[in-house]
Amino acid sequence: MPRSMRIPTNFLAVSLAAVAFACADDTTGPDGTIRFATSFETGFDGFTPDGTDLDDPPVQWSIERTDEEADEGDWSVRLDLENLNDAGKIWIERAVDVEPGTAYDVELSYAFGTADFGDINTWTIIAGVSAEDLETSGDLTFQGSTSNGEDQDVGFVWLEKSHAFTATAGPGGELWLALGVWGTSEFSRTYYLDDVEATFTPR
Repeated sequence: MPRSMRIPTNFLAVSLAAVAFACADDTTGPDGTIRFATSFETGFDGFTPDGTDLDDPPVQWSIERTDEEADEGDWSVRLDLENLNDAGKIWIERAVDVEPGTAYDVELSYAFGTADFGDINTWTIIAGVSAEDLETSGDLTFQGSTSNGEDQDVGFVWLEKSHAFTATAGPGGELWLALGVWGTSEFSRTYYLDDVEATFTPR
């Protein structure tokens, strides 16, 4: 199956373990560092879909695994949003078990597939870490444009994205990862996520 071209973008460099996972597996090192990675080859690997600002008026949206596009292997996660209310936000989220009350440096990387180009009417990427389950727009972290960096339509391009955070776990001993998109204009669009890796290092 033909793949979209892959163009690295400027991103915040992080130091992740040199390991490649086809499916998710939380592993803890001797220093208490927790590592997680997935390319969605066998399932959602603990991620579940969620969304907010989707009801006024109601809009259609879906998040599902697909073999239409992939950056690694044959599968990825497709996000579809008919953003007719100019406000919809959809994402996948996953809780990672950590030590309660402990602060962590979190390094998060992923591949983002987008056909958006130029600087006009692009949307906004959601990518963050939270001590609580994310439910509203105020819980989300936004990371800039969905543009693939091209000045004309070239189809889907896979971008390598990376971010660093500091987060402190609550008494339940969980930190939540979230990845998705915020629809900032009234269009129907599709995006893809793949190659998600996260490292949680206690401070």
